[in-house]
Amino acid sequence: MRIVFDLDGTLVDSTPTLLATINTVLAEHNLAPSNQDENHRYAGHGLFSMFDSTIRSRVPDWEEKQRTVLVQEMLADYSQRSTIGNVVYEGVPSLLEALQQKGFKLCIISNKLSSLTKAIVANSFPTIRFEHIYGEDSGFAPKPDPGSLNQCRTLLKDQEPLIYVGDTEIDYETARNAKVTVYLATWGYRGKKTLLSYGIAEHLLIAHPMQLVCMIEQHKERTV
Repeated sequence: MRIVFDLDGTLVDSTPTLLATINTVLAEHNLAPSNQDENHRYAGHGLFSMFDSTIRSRVPDWEEKQRTVLVQEMLADYSQRSTIGNVVYEGVPSLLEALQQKGFKLCIISNKLSSLTKAIVANSFPTIRFEHIYGEDSGFAPKPDPGSLNQCRTLLKDQEPLIYVGDTEIDYETARNAKVTVYLATWGYRGKKTLLSYGIAEHLLIAHPMQLVCMIEQHKERTV
């Protein structure tokens, strides 16, 4: 069985690092600072979208060319500090260790650049082996397009199950588009209330990382 994870909001909280970058650039251009709520709201579609949306909310009359200048400044700043300040969610290291010990194959799909994703993963989980790590530049359209998830599925043996774990409605749609089982972390960027408001079934939500181990084991038993 292969378990595919989203990164930000599922395994690590990159909000402190992202806000440091965003607010550094905003301050340089005399624009109001961002905050955690806004950052979480724009999470899920990739860095360019997040940065562009943040800028647009402050200067809605700016043309795309003007916003892109600041977006590029943010991307450059973030690339220099992407591995600093990220917070691994409580229980996630134990989850990954448990899954690795049980022999499950682990992968990551992110809407960040693959180089940034791999650097964050290596820094945050040095003892965990991920078979594949895909980013927005890995040759697939960004989530919720199912391309990257479908690629993970092509690596499976016949009838071998695949499970996707994320934290947003975008992850949910990605899994639905790929027609694979999905579980969503309520400790991430949306939270239980917001996820339920999208019509997502409560039995797909997980409140603690180690809960996922039991759910995966149960799923494995049903598919044997």
